[in-house]
Amino acid sequence: MSTLRNGRTRNLFDPWKSLGTKRRELLDRCWAGVFRDYFLDHLPAAKLADKCLGSFGRPSEDLHVVLGALVLQQLDDLTDSETVEAVAFNITWHYALDIQHTPDSYVCERTLRTYRRRVIDKGSDEELCEKLSDREISTFSVDTTPQRTDSTAVRSAMRAVTRLAILVETVIRFLRELAR
Repeated sequence: MSTLRNGRTRNLFDPWKSLGTKRRELLDRCWAGVFRDYFLDHLPAAKLADKCLGSFGRPSEDLHVVLGALVLQQLDDLTDSETVEAVAFNITWHYALDIQHTPDSYVCERTLRTYRRRVIDKGSDEELCEKLSDREISTFSVDTTPQRTDSTAVRSAMRAVTRLAILVETVIRFLRELAR
């Protein structure tokens, strides 16, 4: 059974009131407030819901939380275990992902790997990158005309890399730095 949030439904009471006004203002002004207000509800989470059809079985993780965690993981360049810790304990991640209830504040590493694979298999990683960058450009009125002619397109870093590939890249970078 898939769990998708309805972005139009608002809370009767503010779940973040316990933080106090100063901490709440800090969260609203930092990256977490921007991510929550402008990007979270625009993630293509409905595309991942087709494997969780039906009304039977255990409810899935909130797909917005999982997909948002994958995006934030790439932005912060975190490992899966560091991402699990951030989702569980980091208040800025809770605010950015709009995690209001304690049971929703845990995503295991296997869930991250599973949904990362789903995103890649469906080709949603490129769409996600394009959609978020287009949303950023339109929201913040970024002028894209003065681009460099030698710039190349940057693909999503969500793709899984084998341990051997990581080791090879590390050794290459080490040798390059050692030569300097």
